[in-house]
Amino acid sequence: MTDDPSRDRQDHAPVLTIRPAIVERNSRRVADRFDGDLVGVTKGVGGDPRVARAMVDGGATAIADSRLANLRRLGDRVDCDRYLLRPPMRHEIDAVVRNAEVSFQSEPSVLRATAAAASRRGVDHRIVLAVDVGDRREGVLLDDLASTLSIAAGIDGIEVAGVAAHTGSLNGVVPTAESVSRFVNCLERAEESISRQVPICSAGSSNTLGLCFDGDLPERVTQLRIGEAILLGTDPTTGEPLPGFETDAVVLSADVIECKAKPSAPTGPTGRDAFGESPTVEDRGVRDRAIVAMGRVDVPVEGLAPVREGVDVLGASSDHAVLDVTAVRESIRPGDSLTFELDYGALARSAASPYVATAYE
Repeated sequence: MTDDPSRDRQDHAPVLTIRPAIVERNSRRVADRFDGDLVGVTKGVGGDPRVARAMVDGGATAIADSRLANLRRLGDRVDCDRYLLRPPMRHEIDAVVRNAEVSFQSEPSVLRATAAAASRRGVDHRIVLAVDVGDRREGVLLDDLASTLSIAAGIDGIEVAGVAAHTGSLNGVVPTAESVSRFVNCLERAEESISRQVPICSAGSSNTLGLCFDGDLPERVTQLRIGEAILLGTDPTTGEPLPGFETDAVVLSADVIECKAKPSAPTGPTGRDAFGESPTVEDRGVRDRAIVAMGRVDVPVEGLAPVREGVDVLGASSDHAVLDVTAVRESIRPGDSLTFELDYGALARSAASPYVATAYE
């Protein structure tokens, strides 16, 4: 991706079109309904600086990303703190204290190395302890929070800024009012071990917004980290649009390179496809099929929703996506462009692909 709005859309296909004004409005929709700090998450768009600025203009007080390269890309283009969401690799630590004001961490040995790096550079670095509240990705267990917080608070060279819970990304665990309250209660007991309150209680990401909008978040919650809801206007727990949010801040388009009537079922013996799968194809007779110039190298096509009525995504190889366009009212010809909305996985993959261009509207 690029921050250059003059990049020629015709140089590459497909094209990811970003509408910063919608990003800003969706950010404002969160900020206006959450009585705390909104951290905008840019990892879904590869740390795009225009998106980051739109989030800040919409009320975000900080920007977060899981990739250090994306934080470098943001640099001083946003006037706010930058968070590294993924605990750093050991060889990244010096770069982390240069490029992020805050990092999420969970290992005491890495905390000590971070403190040493910050001391060498003479900079202040804040850390947020990641807490595993059930999804079984990164983070200390709730039962270990007090002891780990006590260890972190005793390390010179870093400031323990807070703790953060996360659910949903690995095993789809849905946060509930009870689970968030349990997290907050564990934090408050842990704070007793260090005889002070930490400023940040980060209760979750976009999948926590339902609790926020229903008024079910404890008052102790001071921060939410929001990416998908801002970028796509959807609730990760259901995939459905959030009421009042716009869902077309980012769309993907690709050119048609072939359109022909073909039998829908393959002819001849079949084995595994190019990605090691054995697809099952329904024989629907002869159908109008279009091929667009993008494939699984660019995007997981299962995460695409065609904007044009009547288009059905059938599948894809590395560089070709095949569509059934029999039900489309208007004729489709080579050279036409078809547009798709994306789910979060499709957005993140296409934003990271070197074969996908970026445009802004």
